[in-house]
Amino acid sequence: MAHDNSNPTGSGDRSGVDFSAQQRLPAVIRPLVDNDRLRFSLQVLPWLSILGLFVFLPLAAIFVWSVAIPQPFGFELGFTLENYQAFFDSYRVDTFWTTIKEGVIQVALALVFGFPIAYYAGVLKRDSKYTFPLMLLFAIPFLTSYILRTLSWISFLGSDGVFNSILLFAGVINEPLGWLLYSTFAVRLGMLASYLPFMIFPAWLAMSRIDDEILHASADLGGSPLATIRHVVIPLSIPGLLIGAVFVFVGVLGESVVPVLLGGGNISLIATIIDNAVNSARLPLASAISAIVLLFAVALLLAWEYVYGLKTVGEI
Repeated sequence: MAHDNSNPTGSGDRSGVDFSAQQRLPAVIRPLVDNDRLRFSLQVLPWLSILGLFVFLPLAAIFVWSVAIPQPFGFELGFTLENYQAFFDSYRVDTFWTTIKEGVIQVALALVFGFPIAYYAGVLKRDSKYTFPLMLLFAIPFLTSYILRTLSWISFLGSDGVFNSILLFAGVINEPLGWLLYSTFAVRLGMLASYLPFMIFPAWLAMSRIDDEILHASADLGGSPLATIRHVVIPLSIPGLLIGAVFVFVGVLGESVVPVLLGGGNISLIATIIDNAVNSARLPLASAISAIVLLFAVALLLAWEYVYGLKTVGEI
């Protein structure tokens, strides 16, 4: 008598494993896959969770603490504008305007020194084998500690430092230049060295995308190199220059290391005030100042978006 050896599941598999669950699985998942909105939500949910935990939650804490009621040994959650009043009714608001002034100065210095470098690498030597090593020189310092990079300026600018020693040896000066270190000059030089790459790289990327045919057309029409820079290179590299300016300015808003190490108390920025408030356990005051700086930075970005549009970011 013949026996039917076919698998009862109809799968044709002789192992006896029931594949009905696996056969039903696609039917369960298919609605999730076909729903574009649901699929997109599931994809962005992990990233939104990370943003909420590490970005939005700390920001919310800053604004909540900024209106907390200060206590002798801490603070009590509540609502008061005393912390904001302590900012506007003291020297701190003057420090804030000093920070803005230094930010503008750093942007100007970064443009003066960064534009020629970006132009050289992005236009004149864009196809040269030395372009990448040149850009690498400005990236290598980021592989070291920011504090160590700042401290290295002390050994360079100090009375017994490298720079003064060279000038004394060459007979240019008779005594060390004391104003090189622990001065406004030292702070500005240290910040320029730190933030110059943030101007160079966006400007370089923007200039490297300028079509060679446009540059050749300018030369064929009789345009001098300076005229080409003014009427062709600068307008087409505006997106990169703007992004670099924002990077530099926002960086100065949060700068606290360079003024402390190189300023010698002669210059103070708003981030230093925040750091001092945190160290003295005045978290509500520190949060209020941080909220003001944050709102100012957001207003700056919104003004940029209103004038130029966020599309400038994609033009680099």
